[in-house]
Amino acid sequence: MVVRVASYNTALSRDKAGELKQAIISGSDKQVLATERLLDHINADILLLNEVDFDAIEPLVERLALQQNYRYAFYLPVNTGQASGRDFDKDGVFSDVGADALGFGQFLGQYGMLLLSRFAIDHKASRSFQHFLWRDMPSAKMPQHPDGGAWFDEQDLDVLPLSSKSHWDVVIEIGKRKLHCLCSHPTPPVFDGAERRNACRNHDEIRFWSDYLSAKNYFYDDQGRQGGFSGEDFILLGDLNASSKEGDAYKEAIEQLLKHPKMGRYPFPTSVGGKQHSPRANNSPYHTAVWRMQADYVRLSKDLKLINQGVFWPASQDPLVQLLKHTSDHRLVFADLSHI
Repeated sequence: MVVRVASYNTALSRDKAGELKQAIISGSDKQVLATERLLDHINADILLLNEVDFDAIEPLVERLALQQNYRYAFYLPVNTGQASGRDFDKDGVFSDVGADALGFGQFLGQYGMLLLSRFAIDHKASRSFQHFLWRDMPSAKMPQHPDGGAWFDEQDLDVLPLSSKSHWDVVIEIGKRKLHCLCSHPTPPVFDGAERRNACRNHDEIRFWSDYLSAKNYFYDDQGRQGGFSGEDFILLGDLNASSKEGDAYKEAIEQLLKHPKMGRYPFPTSVGGKQHSPRANNSPYHTAVWRMQADYVRLSKDLKLINQGVFWPASQDPLVQLLKHTSDHRLVFADLSHI
């Protein structure tokens, strides 16, 4: 038996609360319908979706359960659009949305996450880290003013979580084995200033997984449990907004994570469409976004057997390229593994 696992930044999020929910319920929205067709073609058994507004998740879960037999779903609130009461961007305005929210968002739950599965999810064993404070990461890469002074004050750090959305360790039961899906969507390392506060946060959101896999003991989850990773088989999933080859992220964190001793060592998936899109870029076969970057990942732990993988970006002459019409500026990444 082969299990297909996929990660896709859908870019379904809308500008205002409720808009995506109504688009899904209407059954006629071009982007929603195109996304559903693409997902049906990929036919993943386990699927992480990024950028689905939280208030729209339930109707989307209902549609995909009927259409594609996703019997199980994991979703929780995220930090985007959550009022902080602080002025994180230091523009003198306490706006409680946008850059002043706990995670960038114009309304609560914008850019949410959803994990779908055809295998049972062990909700009791799963963990979330939405409320883990950035200051509680040892040697955190905190932003600084150009003169070296701290960007965030103590009151900021009392409420500022590490996760711009959340970090999840979702346990899926496949036969007698438990597969841990490590899901996140770190903030883009841009849209800031000389202090590079978003780049710093992106770095530490990614470093989170390296430390977690190393079972460092400083972690506490939203369920009240302490400690790092204690499982065996895992898959790293999500739009990490970072590449070791290009982009604006600090590259140390993503390089460390991809080379972690518990991570499988095998080539990255490629696509013909990515190469065609950026013929002069050396890394273009590995790109997962039309803005020419490898941003999205599905990476297996070292003891899982990889059978096949890919980035769904068909060549321009391939009829399947029509499945990309009206969909995201990201490309879906998938991996097939033998039944564990």
